[in-house]
Amino acid sequence: MFIGTALRKLRTEREMSQTELGAEIQMSATTVSRWESDQMRPNVESLLKLAAFFGVPLEQLANGRVAR
Repeated sequence: MFIGTALRKLRTEREMSQTELGAEIQMSATTVSRWESDQMRPNVESLLKLAAFFGVPLEQLANGRVAR
């Protein structure tokens, strides 16, 4: 699984929009969209925010392997 697929899975499980997720982690919806489509990868700071927000280990998120 790619990181974008993992992010989309985590976000949709919470029934959140890209705009809502972006607001939670102080990023734009466009940035979230680019991550989910694997056009960009989140930097380390963003990965830390995402891992904390979703309650998943950083290593799993960074590798696109989130287990739920």
